[in-house]
Amino acid sequence: MIRIGLLGCAHVHAADYVADLRVDRLNARPLAVFDTDRERAVAFAAQHGLTVADDPDGLCRKVDAVIVVSEHRRYPEMVSAAAAAGRPVLCEKPLGATPEDCRSLLSTPAWLSVSFPVRYAQPVLRARDLIAGGSLGMLLAMSGTNRGAFPGGFFGIRALAGGGAIIDHVVHVADALRFLTGCEYKTVYAEAGQFRPVGDVEDCAQILATTTEGAWASIDPSWSRPPDMPGALDFEMTLWFEHGWMHLDEGGTRGMLVGSDGRIAYQDHGEGTNVKLLADWISAFTRGGLPPIPASDGAKATSLALAAVRSAASGEVVAVDDAMA
Repeated sequence: MIRIGLLGCAHVHAADYVADLRVDRLNARPLAVFDTDRERAVAFAAQHGLTVADDPDGLCRKVDAVIVVSEHRRYPEMVSAAAAAGRPVLCEKPLGATPEDCRSLLSTPAWLSVSFPVRYAQPVLRARDLIAGGSLGMLLAMSGTNRGAFPGGFFGIRALAGGGAIIDHVVHVADALRFLTGCEYKTVYAEAGQFRPVGDVEDCAQILATTTEGAWASIDPSWSRPPDMPGALDFEMTLWFEHGWMHLDEGGTRGMLVGSDGRIAYQDHGEGTNVKLLADWISAFTRGGLPPIPASDGAKATSLALAAVRSAASGEVVAVDDAMA
């Protein structure tokens, strides 16, 4: 049985990991948690049947691998502790909330995989195969939405989160579009603001990006949905090519693929994407393989988000590469 520890529990997905790790086929169990807020760690541990570690090093000594689900700005210190102990890491996105943090995580000696579960959705995998087949031709444009409600907690504190909806959701869409098409981002223009009081961060935004091959992409990452709205969290993407287009609903019960002749095909979802991601991560480090979603991929998506934050603040188009300078 593989013992997993949580470095931090401030993130909204911390409880999801605990539940998903208990799926039988993973042959794993969540064992312990460390958090810089001792009271929060104790309460989380009591709720989920975990033990509490006194520090990151102590947690790493108890377990075989760790998942980093702390506040965004604490990712480098948590990953550094895991690296020192030689423990494989699954790190929540983004790969750093500032350019400095991203560079630090990109250069870490840790065995580090980034959490992008959308990659494991069946409609996304099916669409990727179709695109790779080449029949759709050149990519022209992309559009993605990942809207939801304000997560609360540290997400509304810029000093801990690095930003609001842009940092939280742009990275998911940016990685999914890049995973589907192989595109690389060149420039971005973003506007952001607040619908509701959510601390000192933005809860609504719209970004327009270009790729190095001349396609463009729009992304809406806004926390624009009321918390009690049915289906508040969405994840949809539309992609246009020379010879057709497709629409994917990652969060629905099935994905819809539209062919060049207008014919619609549906692909049902199977097992949850988080479980698939965890299974891939565990399989990789137990067999001595490479991280399934390496830090370099996390940095590509995070660079677009960081450039969008800079663009929203300046009102100007920003080169994505410059965001990491």
